[in-house]
Amino acid sequence: MGDGSRRRDLEHLARELGLADRVTFHGLVSDQEVLDAYARCDVFCMPGTAELQSLATMEAMAAGKPVVAADATALPHLVHQGRNGLLFPPGDVPSLAEALGSILGDPEGRTRMGEASREIVARHDIELTLDTFGILYREAVKLATARGRENHEHTAHSGR
Repeated sequence: MGDGSRRRDLEHLARELGLADRVTFHGLVSDQEVLDAYARCDVFCMPGTAELQSLATMEAMAAGKPVVAADATALPHLVHQGRNGLLFPPGDVPSLAEALGSILGDPEGRTRMGEASREIVARHDIELTLDTFGILYREAVKLATARGRENHEHTAHSGR
């Protein structure tokens, strides 16, 4: 939701495609404006494949929105097919359109999926995430220590 280096190109593309009257480039907006945008939308769509963590998707989920996303990188970890949204093969525009149409055409399903989004994203709470990292680091240290002992024992037995 910023201006970015491609804004002019995208504005030109919108005019070229005859969509300029239906596309709004907001530029940099406040946190409150972002929250208001999530509140106004019916579904959140993340068609990109370069999402390592996709904070925008998690924000939309926290706002209780169903998600349509590309089946790539971190997105399948956030979008549980049929539970809180739908995944589509990256670059498959007809599948993307079908997924959006399916969710937009099912108001009860949107509500159910939005509630599931809140539940799923709650597992990404900072305290839980830090606890998980702590467990992983402790396990890594144990594994590295055990491997170090094995290497030392092997060296001692081989006489090297």
